[in-house]
Amino acid sequence: MQARFVAAAAVIIVLALAAGVHLFTTYDDYSRYNIQWNGTSSFFSLLEEHGAHEVERSADLSGYDDAVLLIIAPQGSPGAERVAAYRAFLARNNTVVLCDDFGSGNELLAAIGSDVTILPGNLTSVDRDYADGAAVKGYRAENHSLVDNVSSVLFNRPAALQGGTTLLQTSLLSWVDGNGNGRIDGDEVVGRYPICVSDEVGGGEVIVVGDPGIFLNAMSGIAGDNRQFIEDLLSLRPVLLVDQGWSRTSSAGALTGGVRLVKEYPLLQIAVAGLFIGAAAYFFRKRIIR
Repeated sequence: MQARFVAAAAVIIVLALAAGVHLFTTYDDYSRYNIQWNGTSSFFSLLEEHGAHEVERSADLSGYDDAVLLIIAPQGSPGAERVAAYRAFLARNNTVVLCDDFGSGNELLAAIGSDVTILPGNLTSVDRDYADGAAVKGYRAENHSLVDNVSSVLFNRPAALQGGTTLLQTSLLSWVDGNGNGRIDGDEVVGRYPICVSDEVGGGEVIVVGDPGIFLNAMSGIAGDNRQFIEDLLSLRPVLLVDQGWSRTSSAGALTGGVRLVKEYPLLQIAVAGLFIGAAAYFFRKRIIR
């Protein structure tokens, strides 16, 4: 009887652990909780090592100076409140690094008064390290603390940029593949295309990287200049901030989202703690009565 009880308990524990792993994990693109190739869990571990501060509410930016705010794969309209907070942040001579290809980046750039635009179309190049034409190399085009220590960076399906000062650009054998056939035809133009630019906005600096994919787990194994580029990015200012209120990286699994919600509201923490204490008291009371 006891052996069957132990075996049943072991099965229940294994099933609970498996369910927990599934519920605490998400497979959403760019999610920090996604440990698969399309997540950013490795990059967020690196952010923790650098002491990055998470910003969930745009109003929290008011307390930071000499800082860089990293926005990866923004999602949805930024809204008037967020735009105003970013403008005020830039006015204090801070830096915003926006990493986006075809998300909501253009709406923000226009709202804060930047001249930079993220262009549509698949940027393709003959100059690449892999068979996939979307694995495009960007070469240093201008002196800047972000690229002073790198000569080239491998990007994952980047978007071409327009406006600002070019920091990284493709080789001459590149084009925007409008029809996606992988060939140069029609009105597609071969040339150098910016994929990382800098723009002075409202007293601060906006850096646009046309590829949030460089932070994916699939890209984390690429060393050399890619690693140096990310290290330089994280060291641009003494204070490092990462946006978690307007980014696809904050997408979470069901239980993870619940835990984050509880952490955000003290009253919920008290309620959850009360439930656990009540359950424990009931369990031990039953044991004493028996």
